[in-house]
Amino acid sequence: MPLKVVLAIDRDDDLGRKTSIESPVIGREENLNAAIALAAADPEDSDINTIFGALKIYDDLKRKGEDVEVVTICGNESVGLFSDTRIANQLDEIKKRLGAESVVVVTDGSEDEVVMPIISSRFKIDAVKRIVVKQSKTIESTYFMIKRMLNDPKIARMTLAPLGIILLVYSIFLILRISEMGSGAIIFFIGFYLVLKAYGLEGAIEEYFFTLKKSLLEGRLSFITYITAAMLFVIGTIQGFNSMWKVYTQPVSPGVLILVISFIYGAVWWAVGAGISAVLGKILDLLIEGKSFKKHLVVPFLLVSGALVLWGTSIFILSNYSSTRDVFDISPDSAFEYLLTSIAGAILIATIIIYPLTRRK
Repeated sequence: MPLKVVLAIDRDDDLGRKTSIESPVIGREENLNAAIALAAADPEDSDINTIFGALKIYDDLKRKGEDVEVVTICGNESVGLFSDTRIANQLDEIKKRLGAESVVVVTDGSEDEVVMPIISSRFKIDAVKRIVVKQSKTIESTYFMIKRMLNDPKIARMTLAPLGIILLVYSIFLILRISEMGSGAIIFFIGFYLVLKAYGLEGAIEEYFFTLKKSLLEGRLSFITYITAAMLFVIGTIQGFNSMWKVYTQPVSPGVLILVISFIYGAVWWAVGAGISAVLGKILDLLIEGKSFKKHLVVPFLLVSGALVLWGTSIFILSNYSSTRDVFDISPDSAFEYLLTSIAGAILIATIIIYPLTRRK
């Protein structure tokens, strides 16, 4: 059995979607036929070069007398949890079928290289080869390269979608003749988007829309709960900005921190409702599929306990400023009681409900 595998990675399953070829694709002839089929389906797909690159490395190692095999594995169009889980399952299958000990990883870019930790947990990685297609440096070729990039759904979601949302938000505020709030909303959105990218949370949002689409196409009842979650989130965002606007229009400048806290005060319970609705949809799907949903039961209680602390803290801070105290009609004494009650409630929920649920096997 081969001790080394030349492994081509197609994280978003271009091969499967465009040719209907199931992965893993094992063997030189099988991979050659797969690359030709993908080239016939989409000559501009970079995964073609990845597979041919893997075949070249395979041939070079074979000529040196090494015991080697070439394999292409694919993820899922919904890049993230689904695709990486599928890749992990295929890696386990390869290890079981071929008995390989090490791999040479071949990719076409940094996105595919995200799965390196998954690979390294199962195989010793001898080398990583990134296949980069040579491009002409003329203006015309640059134009067509940019055009192809923007036609790529993955790149379009990362660039065109945020830009489109920014323009829509700003145009709405211009129509309402409050352009200053529009600038603030755009800065907030950009900051929110950057935080999502920094912590890799954009995959969760993509997964939400993928699940929403799937529940609609399959006629699941959870589609209603997912739509409800989205609407509650939108309402919460509007309520948060409404609270910010009330504070912002006060004669005394409140400062950025108070604006953020006023947003939390206005939005927190709507956001919790959205989260609970989404979790209920997930639980409903798992019930229909006959799968275990116990690990999801703790999420609503975590959301409520966390929201209690945020809500109580926001009330207490807002009550200490005369301008915000008048806006939200909060007295310092009652705010302190709210703070203590919310913290006590969060601790009580954590002790009585969350802890037993997380300890249950």
